[in-house]
Amino acid sequence: MKKYIAVLLCLIMIISLISCDTVNKNRPAENDIAMQMYAAAINDEICVFDEHLGEIKLKACRFPSNNVRLDECKLLTKAILDMDQDGVNEYVIKSPDNKYIILRHYNAKVYSYYLDICDYYKFNTDGTFYWNDSSVTGAWEGGLNKIIFDGETLNIKSIYSLKYSENSAMNYEYYIEGEAVAEDEYYHYRNDIHNEAMSFSHFDLTCSYPITAEKAWDLANAYWDNQDGRTDGGAGTIFTARIVLIDTPNSDTNYYRIAFQVEFTSNVREGGECMPPYHINSYDQILVNAFTGEIIASTYEPNGKGISVEEAIEIAKNDCEYIDFDNEESGYRVEHAVNAMAPDHVYVIAIQKYVVDHYSVDTVRWVDKYTGEIISPYYVYGK
Repeated sequence: MKKYIAVLLCLIMIISLISCDTVNKNRPAENDIAMQMYAAAINDEICVFDEHLGEIKLKACRFPSNNVRLDECKLLTKAILDMDQDGVNEYVIKSPDNKYIILRHYNAKVYSYYLDICDYYKFNTDGTFYWNDSSVTGAWEGGLNKIIFDGETLNIKSIYSLKYSENSAMNYEYYIEGEAVAEDEYYHYRNDIHNEAMSFSHFDLTCSYPITAEKAWDLANAYWDNQDGRTDGGAGTIFTARIVLIDTPNSDTNYYRIAFQVEFTSNVREGGECMPPYHINSYDQILVNAFTGEIIASTYEPNGKGISVEEAIEIAKNDCEYIDFDNEESGYRVEHAVNAMAPDHVYVIAIQKYVVDHYSVDTVRWVDKYTGEIISPYYVYGK
């Protein structure tokens, strides 16, 4: 009898190993199918199953917080990661104000989910994310959560959290997986967790240029030795490098403008890892040609300007060919003006004409401080 049981156990173990091996072999194939399904949804070839809107085209999905359609939102970014560690990737689309749409392949369909319940997110490669909520006046809470999928449902599991409390002697209450704990236990548990921040690159639903924004971002990241997402720092501050798309081609320019930025995040204040950066500094910028992919190193300097005001004035004058500026009797003068609506990278050059007993603005030219290009105010306002 014992011999029979031993043989049976051996057979069970062999079948189990074969089964596990089969599952592991199938996982890569499942992931390939998932990526193909995501591509089909992005290319408008199939619908997604939205938790709020039902069966719908991906570009028609909306961020609930501001009701903006996905295809109306500029400067989207994306990341691909296996949130639940099941061998099949999820596709995460991020808006500029840190709202998220998560695409998941399940049961031969693509499902979409939203995350916009907190002030700030910072996804990690293990599917966890930091958050904070300061919606209640005078209060604050934050922590680390994890995405958990149950069939078609997205659930959020609390890993750890803390919240401000006037009733606590230390002004904070501490929690591990939703259960109240002492401060020392909380920090011991938190300090044992090590994760890596997820890198987001640019995302396009549609693009009419040979070099897409996503490709331009990849070229820029390679130009700066793939620095995006790298961290450094010691006591007090963590430095995180980011490659950021800050402008796109339009009727006035054929270039993407991409910046190398560094985020400064506190690691000493209570819940500092859950907070957005307290400072962001741009160290360099480049231009990427949307037709050729050629990179032009900008003359941008963090504490200076690429071109002088005098050069900008000459560029503006040359753009107004119909005006004879050399003729003093024409009654025109050109000067640097102030316009609160103009972005930081623009000189506002006013062309003024003398009328009766005073000068009045005849026309205005916006000149890019770093490239010398004429920028349309309508385009900037429209962004």
